[in-house]
Parts: sequence; structure tokens; C-alpha cells
Amino acid sequence: MRRAAAIIMLICLPLSAVYGADIYRSIDAQGNVKYSDTPTPGAVLISTVDPQVADSSAASASTANGTGNADTATNDAIHQRLVQEAAARSVQQDTAKARAQECKQAQDAYEQSIDARRLYKLGKDGTREYLNDDQIQQERINNRLAMQAACKSKSTS
Repeated sequence: MRRAAAIIMLICLPLSAVYGADIYRSIDAQGNVKYSDTPTPGAVLISTVDPQVADSSAASASTANGTGNADTATNDAIHQRLVQEAAARSVQQDTAKARAQECKQAQDAYEQSIDARRLYKLGKDGTREYLNDDQIQQERINNRLAMQAACKSKSTS
């Protein structure tokens, strides 16, 4: 089903470039994906093509390769744009995952420092060097600030 929708979209995109139409993607109540040139409630704009830009890029590409096939150049430009948009979405998802993981690690470190009766750091030779009460309090404060910084950046992005 997705493959058919993708094929239909790729077929329709060059036609929309000729007319300068925007392409909207929506999902109906049954979960079917629909593509249209008219916006509907809940639809997402997936492509906007300026006909002058599409015509000029198609003309320059057809002149460069000598084929004169404007549709191929338009398809290539649209394909490149879709690839870039997909890469940008992937980067955003990966960044969000990394931030969520950093927040979780900071929360765990803070909770451990609060729950622990004694805190220690490993010395150069691998032995435990226990912290005194003032050092423990400062470590807890540092962990709290690190947690706030890590989780704040996750929620504001």
C-alpha cells in the first residue's frame, strides 16, 4: 500500500511542478494516506514548487545533458529535495533520541546521588575515595544542575 502511494506521489509531483501546485498529504479516518493539491484539516504540506524555478532548473538540466527532457530534470530536483527532507527528519529524530538519553542519564545520576548514603569517586589507582558531607552536597547540586540542563534542552527544542 505504501509503495503504491509513493509511486502515485512520484507520478503526480512532476505534474504539480508544471502547474505550480502545492502537494498535501493527509490520512483519513480509515488510515488511508491521501495526496491532494487542496489543503484539508490535518493535512501536511509536503511539496511546494514554484513553476518558474522548476522550469528554469528543468531547462538548465536539459541543456546541460542535451536530452531536452524537462520531466526528468524536474523529477531529479524533486527527488533530491525529498531525499534532503528525509535526511533532515532523520537528523531531528536522532537528535531528539540523543537528548532524551542524555536527560535520562542525568536523571539517573541525580537520583543515585540523592539515594546514596555515601558517595565516592574512583582514584587514579582505581580505589574508592569517599567524599565528605560538603563534597556530597556539592556533587548532588552539580548532578541536579546537569539534569536540569540536559532535560531543559530536550523540552525546549
